[in-house]
Amino acid sequence: MQGSPSATESAPTRPLYLQRTMLVLLALGYGGGVPLEMAFNIVPTWASAAGWSVLNVGALSLAKLPYSFKVLWAPLTDHLGIPGLRWMGRRRAWLLLSQMVCLLLILLLAWNMDAHDHAATPELIMVLLGVLVFAGATQDIVGDAFRAEVLQPRELGAGASVFVTGARIASVVGGAGALIVASRLQANDAWRGWAWGVAIGLLALSTVIGMVGTLLAREPARAEGMAHGFAASVVQPFQIFASQWGWKLAILFAFTILYRLPDNLGGAMTPPLLVKGLGYSTETIGWVRQAMGFTFSIVGAMLGGWLVARWGIVKCLWVFGVLQAASNAGFLLLADGYHATVATTAAQAAPTAALVPVIAFENLCGGLVSCGFVAYMMSVCDRRATATQYALLTSFMAVGNALTGWLSGWMVANMDYKPFFALSIAAALPGMALIPLLRARHAPEQVMTVEA
Repeated sequence: MQGSPSATESAPTRPLYLQRTMLVLLALGYGGGVPLEMAFNIVPTWASAAGWSVLNVGALSLAKLPYSFKVLWAPLTDHLGIPGLRWMGRRRAWLLLSQMVCLLLILLLAWNMDAHDHAATPELIMVLLGVLVFAGATQDIVGDAFRAEVLQPRELGAGASVFVTGARIASVVGGAGALIVASRLQANDAWRGWAWGVAIGLLALSTVIGMVGTLLAREPARAEGMAHGFAASVVQPFQIFASQWGWKLAILFAFTILYRLPDNLGGAMTPPLLVKGLGYSTETIGWVRQAMGFTFSIVGAMLGGWLVARWGIVKCLWVFGVLQAASNAGFLLLADGYHATVATTAAQAAPTAALVPVIAFENLCGGLVSCGFVAYMMSVCDRRATATQYALLTSFMAVGNALTGWLSGWMVANMDYKPFFALSIAAALPGMALIPLLRARHAPEQVMTVEA
């Protein structure tokens, strides 16, 4: 059977954001967002509150390295089915398996984040987090391929914004909910020893939302034109990229590493700044950074989808890149205004009113830049090799995230907060300098066949 996957996925009479495809992407975005929230926000915040040094908090970024190397096993998801789940189709089977593994690993982390009769070492937490990131990266590989395969070019901005919205919901449920619940339980003598276990355990159970999305989804159509055999499934995606891009492929890879550099640098050291340098409690961070920030990130994502459809992807990359850099200026002003320093812990918390506009602007810009960046990466992938090509691009992006996150701990320890955040603003320049060299084109439509 032939036809456009989008045409088979959703009823054309429904508004775009209420189509079945978009609702499924919302659930998948949430399911994929929880492991990311654990790695990027929850565990670093917990570690900061537990008294870890900024060097160890920065070293947590190394646990994210599986995102950098997920291209190595991405061809497996393009080529191999899951025994016992073949009836679901290849994409949905891989999604469900990776979602179940993530659930188990988050529960293991929950157990080890409370002291009980043992003390979890930084090494143990980093190992568990690294394995969770591996499973989450696999979920990302398949979820990204699913998203690119079911969307038409005109839907890329909307689809990216919906998926980002799902991930942002995971951020507020995980970041705000988990931090607030843990903080409240720690204030209760009866629950203090189980505070983090209960909070993170509830977060783990919420990942069932992603599984429901997988079960309700329809297996996307698959493109013809790929050679048969596992070896071909590994080699051909790279050959397609090389033939289409030539020498500019190196520019594309550099762009995926450098474009989000301000976020990667600043984001890794925001928890230590807020907790130690400015004295905010984890509950305050949960309410302001995660709960309130959620609203602004959703507005940013939806606005980003609207702007991509009207301005085009490349123009949005310019505008969103400038705003991404500007959003770090708020943390520089906080560090300067309240004399935050890595050498001492703040004697009292800075005013919450000072934190609110900084977090609001950061999340608004974060939603915009995530939407534009995801839409661009989807637009350059060939549907015959979506999983491998998108995984390749996001692997390069993750290299920048993991290595700069590790580097940020060393930089703050030697430079302090103010020079560090000033440098993170200037870090936007290399990525934006590459935009004129990029190609702004969508992968050609392929003849599609529905997988049996």
